[in-house]
Amino acid sequence: MNQNRFHIYFSYLVIFLLAFMGLPGHAQQIKLNHLDLLDGKKKAVIPFRYVHHFIIVEARIYGILPLQFIFDTGAEHVILFKREYTDLLNVPYDRRIPVLGSDLSREIYALIARNGVIEVNGLAPKPHDMLVLEEDYFNLDEMIGTQVAGLLGGGFFKNLIVHIDYKKNQIVLYDPAYFEVPDHYMILPIRIKANKPYVKAEASLNDGSVVQVDLLVDTGAGVPLLLHNNSDPGLHLPEQYIKGKLGVGLGGYLEGYIGRIQKLSLGEYEFPDVLTSFQNVDQAWLMDKDKFRNGILGNELLSRLDIYFDYNNSQIMIRPYKAKQKPFTMDRSGMILFAYGPEFNQYAVRDIIENSPAQYVDIRVNDVLLKIQGAESKYFTLDGINRLLQKNPGKKIKLELRRGNELIRRKLILRDLI
Repeated sequence: MNQNRFHIYFSYLVIFLLAFMGLPGHAQQIKLNHLDLLDGKKKAVIPFRYVHHFIIVEARIYGILPLQFIFDTGAEHVILFKREYTDLLNVPYDRRIPVLGSDLSREIYALIARNGVIEVNGLAPKPHDMLVLEEDYFNLDEMIGTQVAGLLGGGFFKNLIVHIDYKKNQIVLYDPAYFEVPDHYMILPIRIKANKPYVKAEASLNDGSVVQVDLLVDTGAGVPLLLHNNSDPGLHLPEQYIKGKLGVGLGGYLEGYIGRIQKLSLGEYEFPDVLTSFQNVDQAWLMDKDKFRNGILGNELLSRLDIYFDYNNSQIMIRPYKAKQKPFTMDRSGMILFAYGPEFNQYAVRDIIENSPAQYVDIRVNDVLLKIQGAESKYFTLDGINRLLQKNPGKKIKLELRRGNELIRRKLILRDLI
């Protein structure tokens, strides 16, 4: 068995952060007619930015503060990471409640802000309850390379038809009374649990075995696919995998593995050689029928689909943008970066993958990236750098870095890590 034991932190960013989030039953949300969001129109368009495999939408809270939120179908509520915003506005809190973190063990606390007026770009302003975390446990800004204030859960639009158009970078909301099912789309049934959509799929493993899997459809997960390999006897790790940390959760790093499966099938559509995260979860979680799932269908795969969510009729309508799927790729340098500074256009090394090209040329943690291919790093985005580091094997990348007071130059030769 080839077990490449590299340590991955942010190169293959998994923000399940709140996909696992569970709330106690007494956290009540005010009643809201979601059709009022359309303000009498048949449809509304919300533009978004697609950053680091996340859908970023703009929203104004209390008619004052313009903030950026991740649109997350895997989250039930509107969640604010940064309490300083509501404190600044002297927002009263209804109560303090425990929240189960993404590591499924650690409880942190959130405050409920009632009737917080939220105005999503393109929609009528409406009152909505918010969960405000007591502390920002995530620092997503540095990991994504742009400011993120919180999550906008899929339940915010649950009585509307939700069309995510990744090509046009827009979410289109339809009044169901005026919506017509588009031609040439495959319709798949979904189950709705706690305002979250789940779909059945078929995972074909590299040894030829096939497993029916129940997946959370999660736009808040920046991965193609995650499988809980202890959720079904048929699920197991591939022979080649990377062992390490899949991302960050409330209790710290999420441990797991990264490998590939032969293909994932959604109805008649197939996605070959899918880069897949594997993670064990607590057995108590798996025993709870209201929480059980085999894994997560994340944004890196969803972004290959034109997709409509119909929560009222428990179905999604999908069509791939391309008949032939491009390969799923990941970083080929082993250099894990984070962004910082007022504009998030300064970059430093968070970690180095063992036995990688970056380690081979002696790039170290805390080295500051100054130039890439001769151009100053401030002219790049974090996504732009990551795309460059996913170029074909054999590609040479020239870097200039600062280590303390020392200026160093390195040349990376990219290669597959898995």
